[in-house]
Amino acid sequence: MKVSMKALLGAAICLMLGAGSANAQSGPLGMGLIDGGELGEPTKLKDGPTFDYGGWFQVGWQEHNDGAFTGNGPFQNQNEAGNVNLNQLYTYVAKVADGSNGLDWGFRFDSMYGVDGNEGQAFGNVDANHWDFLNGFGGPGDPQTHGAYEIAFPQAYLEVAAGDLALKAGRFYTPIGYEVVTSPNNFFLSRQLTFYNSEPFTHTGFLFTHKTTETFSSTLGWTAGWDSGFKRFNDGSNLVNGFTWNFSDNIVIYNYGAVGNFGWRGDGWINSTIVALTWTERFSTVHQLDILDTNLRDPATGVGANFGGPIGPGNPVTNGITGDSTGWITYSFYKLTDKLTAGSRLEIYKADGNSYVTATSGINWKPHANLIFRPEVRRNQSNHPNELFHQTIYGADMILTF
Repeated sequence: MKVSMKALLGAAICLMLGAGSANAQSGPLGMGLIDGGELGEPTKLKDGPTFDYGGWFQVGWQEHNDGAFTGNGPFQNQNEAGNVNLNQLYTYVAKVADGSNGLDWGFRFDSMYGVDGNEGQAFGNVDANHWDFLNGFGGPGDPQTHGAYEIAFPQAYLEVAAGDLALKAGRFYTPIGYEVVTSPNNFFLSRQLTFYNSEPFTHTGFLFTHKTTETFSSTLGWTAGWDSGFKRFNDGSNLVNGFTWNFSDNIVIYNYGAVGNFGWRGDGWINSTIVALTWTERFSTVHQLDILDTNLRDPATGVGANFGGPIGPGNPVTNGITGDSTGWITYSFYKLTDKLTAGSRLEIYKADGNSYVTATSGINWKPHANLIFRPEVRRNQSNHPNELFHQTIYGADMILTF
């Protein structure tokens, strides 16, 4: 199975690049089936002006556990690697609060089913029967097991907006970091170690966003720790803040962080700075620096400073979390045509005394505005002896939006 999948992956890349094709159409590299024609706009089940609902269907395969979404900590034995999986069957319904004409309201509710479901659950609740965690929806330790498949409700919030000010209250995805849980919003199938181990996925609380100028907006809010779902584990209470600055037509700066009691992750602070650079019409780069400092791992005792309960010491290898870390990630993207983009990601990640490097290269091919194929190859390397971080991993997925 593994050999055939790698062979299929190689053949698909050659086909996309038009390698050896006598009938390759004109364009960069002789694209074969990839022409430079207009891609068009994706269609959706419903797209405003009042309500918006849609989603996507993602099927993926990775040869080995990758130390992030596919196999890390308690999830290494879920048998995701080596199989073709339903990663995400994702749906949402929303109404955007538009404050341009005065006071307006909105909401959003998301659901997700698949092997990525546990990443969207409120695992920061820790205890069972709170929101979607250990409540019969699947996940490690759930008494009603669904194998590697889980159900999650990662977003459920209300919005109000008036003029340049907007308020979001409920459960929502974090503004911290570059990569996200939702697969269509990432370039690669696999995720950063930094994102998986050192950043929150969701929050419960409220966020104010103020559009100060046409190029600058700021965010400030309070949340009940990290990855919680309408519950305050360990009295979680932290400030979330940041800004987005369109410095110029070619430079955008994002800086978001949190400080306080992160709930299941102890006390501390995190800051993520991202600089997106557009060099030419085809070439762009993204540079990210994350710093996390918490008392989750006490150097003297090796256990959490606030509690020694269900988590224990931070360790990216055994439980997919870390106490203190620094992550530096650089992306490069080259747009070959409207339908084909090549990309790379180099990550240098230092967590709780160990160093990790991941290098990923891949292609995004969009034969249709609603369909994307993402083959990739990833190399994990570390001074940690675990074989998980000493291997090359092939992967590919398909996402169909609706």
